[in-house]
Amino acid sequence: MIKQFNVILLLALVAVLSSCSDSPTNDPVPDSPDNSDPPTLSAVIGYSPASPEVGMDVNLDATASSDDQNIGYDVSWSFTDRPAGSSATITGSTQPNAVFIPDVAGDYIVELEISNSSENVSDSQTATITVTPVEQNTIELSGTISSDSTLVDLFADPTKPDYLVVGNLDIEAMLTIDPGVVIYVQQDLGININGAGIIKADGETDNMIVITGENQSVNGFWRGLNIYSNSVENSISHAEISYGGSVSAGTYFENATVTIDRAAVQMSDVKISNSGGYGIQTRRNESEFPMQNMIFEANDLGHAYIHTDQMGYFDNGSSFDGGYVFVYSGDTTADMDIANLNGAKYQIMAKSDFGHTVSIEAGTEFEFAADAGLDINNGSTIIAQGTATDKIVFTGVSKAPGAWRGIFIGTSSVDNILEHVDISYGGSSEIGTYFGKTNMAIDNAKVTLRNVSITDSDGYGVQTRRDGSIFSVESSSFNNNAFSDMYIHPTQVGFIDNQTNFNGGDVEVYSGDTEDSGAVTWSNLNNGTYYFSESVTIDNEVTVEAGAYFEMGTNVNLIVSASTTAGVSVFKALGSASEPITFTGRSQSKGAWGGILISSSSLDNIMDHVLVEYGGGKDLATYMDAGNLGVYNDGYLTLTNSSIENSANYGVIIRTGRNAILNKTNVTYANNDNLDEYTY
Repeated sequence: MIKQFNVILLLALVAVLSSCSDSPTNDPVPDSPDNSDPPTLSAVIGYSPASPEVGMDVNLDATASSDDQNIGYDVSWSFTDRPAGSSATITGSTQPNAVFIPDVAGDYIVELEISNSSENVSDSQTATITVTPVEQNTIELSGTISSDSTLVDLFADPTKPDYLVVGNLDIEAMLTIDPGVVIYVQQDLGININGAGIIKADGETDNMIVITGENQSVNGFWRGLNIYSNSVENSISHAEISYGGSVSAGTYFENATVTIDRAAVQMSDVKISNSGGYGIQTRRNESEFPMQNMIFEANDLGHAYIHTDQMGYFDNGSSFDGGYVFVYSGDTTADMDIANLNGAKYQIMAKSDFGHTVSIEAGTEFEFAADAGLDINNGSTIIAQGTATDKIVFTGVSKAPGAWRGIFIGTSSVDNILEHVDISYGGSSEIGTYFGKTNMAIDNAKVTLRNVSITDSDGYGVQTRRDGSIFSVESSSFNNNAFSDMYIHPTQVGFIDNQTNFNGGDVEVYSGDTEDSGAVTWSNLNNGTYYFSESVTIDNEVTVEAGAYFEMGTNVNLIVSASTTAGVSVFKALGSASEPITFTGRSQSKGAWGGILISSSSLDNIMDHVLVEYGGGKDLATYMDAGNLGVYNDGYLTLTNSSIENSANYGVIIRTGRNAILNKTNVTYANNDNLDEYTY
């Protein structure tokens, strides 16, 4: 209540004194003052501004109201009518000064009632006024913002732009964009967050910020949002940025809706769509833009164009409508996790190098452009673990052998693993010095290949160059590789398990010695053949599984050495009646290869249920002629349940004069050009 007080002087003391007089008088007792007449109230309304706009505060003022007795009055504001669709309310409706925000253009009839019921007076007065706000105009922006500024949400209607960019806009200070703000940009114009600028555009889940072209009927209407500031305060969230990428952001750039160059910005819950070029692009590796829960849609050239070390900025909560994130080249600069793009693929445009620990999420797909490749460098680690239903894929953009170069693994980390991974269509060119064409090269490296599919290479499936690599091949698959499925050193034959399916292909073993100690098993390749293209010497203990099948190249000998620095070598070829072990020539003609030479004196040397055929193409050793099988000098061999056939010279040669011993049982011979057995 508003109250005004007057001082009323009552002569009560005189009245009291008169009533106490010792002498009565004849004067009448005066009547008490009559205060029962109600005050006269006057309700007066004022408001400002005189010409309000929708979305602006309208200030209501009742302080010009009055009552003639100055005892005060109560205030009550209300609407008696509003435009259709309005939900405006009056704030401070019982105060002399109140406010309302018109949300629709039209007539607002405001009533003011004043009363003094609190003083037991029932009279009240009202007044009404009509406030007619008009639609607020969109604010035009251009030029440079050089002091900290805020763009506020002017209109409740999300289809009406609060701001229109009518000239290129350069931000040189902090620009805060409030939730709900809608910005339209005219054709070919851009918004630049320059080195001294900061953008803080953080909307809300149900009140998004929108930055888009004035025309939204064609992709690539405006130039784009270009961020050149590396401030850690740059942030964009709960926003939509669309229809950019009309022209290039600058030299060495393509068209893009968002360009980030030597800059930093955090983005979350942002939709980037309808670019006339890329959704996001960078030009070099000095930009940082971690992202969460993004949406990429309908971008003409691709969703992003980035450096190798920026692949880790995409998260698995983002979504894509197909398409690519293009990776142009470069090295990693820190450890990173590469996420499954949920609808899109990474396209590697040139050679990319991993020099750190890189983990790849299940379901991630990589496609490589012509002659592009991936190098896992020394000191790095690759952890690519898919699942049976969500494999990691490395393949070519073109689905033809030789579409890309392949994967080069040159790191000795014991944590390297490729599991549930498909690698296909590599082998476009030699993958490295002293290497040929291959889907994968392993050079002085360590890696586990488990449930890996290696197919359709224009060269080898997997190739090594020397004996320094340690790898395992477990439950994998090879198919349709132009050369051998694997090209490996003799020390690596034991790295392959018998669950890997070679689909009729072969594992090629080039020249060299096995390790000179330890024991290994040469597995029965599942649907595969060992192809020894050069001579191999066994210096340790080798056990050959039943069913293993060996084809030998021209002039190739398999030699079980006499002794090594670690002891005597051992050869155990343990076939069975149903799964014999076969050593044959690749050309399947007499003399196609040299033969097997046993120089080891170990009593554990045994060949059981073995077929040796088409040898005899060269002398087995100094002072030993050609034959399928030779026991040399102090050599010892137990030969049982076996066949020696189709030699171009002798079947078996035993140098008994130098203490060689052949202990044989149930051995058959067929079609040998010289004696089946020759001792000397």
